[in-house]
Amino acid sequence: MREILSHPNRRLKKHLDEVLHWGDLYKKNANCKLLNHINNDLLSSFFIFHDVGKSTSFFQKYIRHEDVNNDLKSHAALSAMLFLYYHILKDDISDNEELIEMMTYAILKHHGDLERLSDINDYVTRSSLENIDKEKIVIQYKSIDMEFIKKELVELGLEAEILDKVFNNEETLFIQTLINFFTKRRKKKSRDRIKVKKGGIETETNLEKYFTMQVLFSLLIDSDKSQVSLGDRELVKRAEIEADVEKYIEEQGTIQSELNNLRSMALEEVNSNININSNIYTLTLPTGMGKTLNSFNYAIKLRKRLFEQTGKIYRIIYVMPFMSIIDQNANVIEEVLRKSHKNIYNNMLCKHHHLTEIEWVANENTLIEGSNAQMLIEGWNSEIVVTTFQQFFSTLAGYKNSMQRKFNKLSNSIVIIDEIQAIPVKYYKFIGKLLTEYAELMDSKVIAMTATQPHIFSNDVSEQLCEYKKYYAQLNRTRIINELNYSRTVDEFVYDLECADSKSYLFILNTIESSKKLYSLLRDKFYDRSITYLSTLLPPKVRMDRIKDIKSKKHDIVVSTQLVEAGVDIDFNVVYRDLAPLPSIFQSAGRANREGKGTNKGEVHIVKLKDNKGFYADKVYRSAKTDLDITEKLLKDYDTLNEPEFMLIIEKYFDKMADENIKSQHISDALLKGAEEHWFYGENYSLSDEKIPLNGFELIENNGEKFQVFIELDDDAELIWNEYMTISKQTEDKWEHKIKLKAISRKMSEYIVDINNTTKSKYNRPPLDSNQVYYYVSRSELDRYYNEETGYGVESDVYYF
Repeated sequence: MREILSHPNRRLKKHLDEVLHWGDLYKKNANCKLLNHINNDLLSSFFIFHDVGKSTSFFQKYIRHEDVNNDLKSHAALSAMLFLYYHILKDDISDNEELIEMMTYAILKHHGDLERLSDINDYVTRSSLENIDKEKIVIQYKSIDMEFIKKELVELGLEAEILDKVFNNEETLFIQTLINFFTKRRKKKSRDRIKVKKGGIETETNLEKYFTMQVLFSLLIDSDKSQVSLGDRELVKRAEIEADVEKYIEEQGTIQSELNNLRSMALEEVNSNININSNIYTLTLPTGMGKTLNSFNYAIKLRKRLFEQTGKIYRIIYVMPFMSIIDQNANVIEEVLRKSHKNIYNNMLCKHHHLTEIEWVANENTLIEGSNAQMLIEGWNSEIVVTTFQQFFSTLAGYKNSMQRKFNKLSNSIVIIDEIQAIPVKYYKFIGKLLTEYAELMDSKVIAMTATQPHIFSNDVSEQLCEYKKYYAQLNRTRIINELNYSRTVDEFVYDLECADSKSYLFILNTIESSKKLYSLLRDKFYDRSITYLSTLLPPKVRMDRIKDIKSKKHDIVVSTQLVEAGVDIDFNVVYRDLAPLPSIFQSAGRANREGKGTNKGEVHIVKLKDNKGFYADKVYRSAKTDLDITEKLLKDYDTLNEPEFMLIIEKYFDKMADENIKSQHISDALLKGAEEHWFYGENYSLSDEKIPLNGFELIENNGEKFQVFIELDDDAELIWNEYMTISKQTEDKWEHKIKLKAISRKMSEYIVDINNTTKSKYNRPPLDSNQVYYYVSRSELDRYYNEETGYGVESDVYYF
């Protein structure tokens, strides 16, 4: 008998043994109350059986590149059924029935995405599946070298007596036993549903089984992929980190000012509230009060206290809504760490978003690139992870194999969620419940941070880290001036506008169309002033250069879309903001007299702009019409609103938003029911249904198809495009090719703008590249498609050959 392989040149037994050890390591790091009740022998068999289906003659031919029936070389389903059969024969099902069902499903799906746990009970039983699955499983089962695989599995620690019964060529008994089990499970679940329905009692959503399914799936796929790709467990060894935030702040040499005194006071107050017995903490402070450093300081001290009390090393996960501010905040954290460490490696701090640079600095002598670096980054094998809402929440409430691999790293973590108000209101209840149960079940802590604390958590589950109202009461940097009582076109607005020479102005508009028009009119009217423009139609490289110029006060008039509202630390004397929901208005207010300098207050004018088709606010906030209505009703009683009054009105706003008679939480309720019933992915559902799958959760609203345009602005862009074209034509290992494309896409992202169908139709359309992926604007044709001041988009009637 030739050796049984799991991968080219790798014995199956060796792979299973190594996955078992990886699983033990990851389980130890993820040790939490959710996993404490799972029997170690059961978990070991779970890791061992996950690839036993590779022992078929069909898979062995496939791995050796011999001719084989493609339908029979698969292995996950047979592995899952053999795992289940082993435990049925072992007679330990009754004590662990739901756990074993989840583990069976995890093995079945370990090369795919999660769909619906209840599907497992249809396996090899329903008539629609019998001719596909049952017959295939039988053929695969009969092709196994029974004696050889029994010997291998006994050496891995499984029970010989049970294995004799599993691998005895009794295929009829094997299949019938599975059918009996699944039929019984299906009937039991049906009886339970009828019982609940007849009782008519609404029970509190319980997500313990949801989190158990997720962490089991994650442990398996993370262990499997880490073994194959990384091999060496030293690469994921936990690191020691020290950080002294207070020393870092002291060494910055901040000048004495009222604002800096308040920052110090807030830091001291938060410092005095280190309490390991709470799970959810809220940090609410006005804009510009140093929440980033304050929250990181709290997380570091909490981490140290937790280690002293529990012996566990807690990971810190810093989550932000926008990819554009990840580098900024990660750099601050790195500067803090450098005060205590000579070198910073990626097992101490890493950034993760879809355009992360694919390299991992393991130590001063080792730089890891390619697939191994990607495996380490995407597996969150770092003590401090700085990431996006999209990465974090699409894992916490996810279904994709690639996302869920890191789910086990959420255990024993301190999660800082910056700008939590950026979560759409319709998901407040869903996210609040999910985070509350996550923290409890996975022994983790959540710090929710914002200048305008929304009602995501109930007061009985969250702890305030400071008395935020006193900070608002002591700040008087800014006043809001209400100009909503009459609406204007952009032309009318500019006609009435006066801009004092001694002041700087920021205009934040709701649409690219209105912002471009305003920029053009202001440039003509104030031709002697330094004016610049920001929107997403400018490539990121250009945007970042302009933001640097704005910070250094090179421009005294700036026109922008909403992209400057959060995370962009810029400061103006006067801000004009087109109507938006109240939290956005207050974010905009944070760009006026941010540092509280001088005796004059910053001014924030709220205006209501329109065109012949209606208000621009209604176009952008179509799904937030209620939010706009509430904002207008709350502001109508105020001609001006001073900063000490901000918190009073924002609390009224969130009180109304929390009223389900005003703002429905139906989608949240439906998602919670879907999560409770392990419905991860589905296609045949409506958002109005009582229960929806987790793929119905979309942080970024789908506003139609997006198209990527690469703009060849300079020499670097030209080199990057040529490199991309070279890579795209290469034929090599599929995985390595994918890694190269991802690496080049990171470089390309600096020159890419995303456009929608409307934008694509309105302007000259550049040609698609030969791979049909990017629209390509070459340097020789820039003037046909690109405006140096406002970015992508030149209308055909203004271009002449």
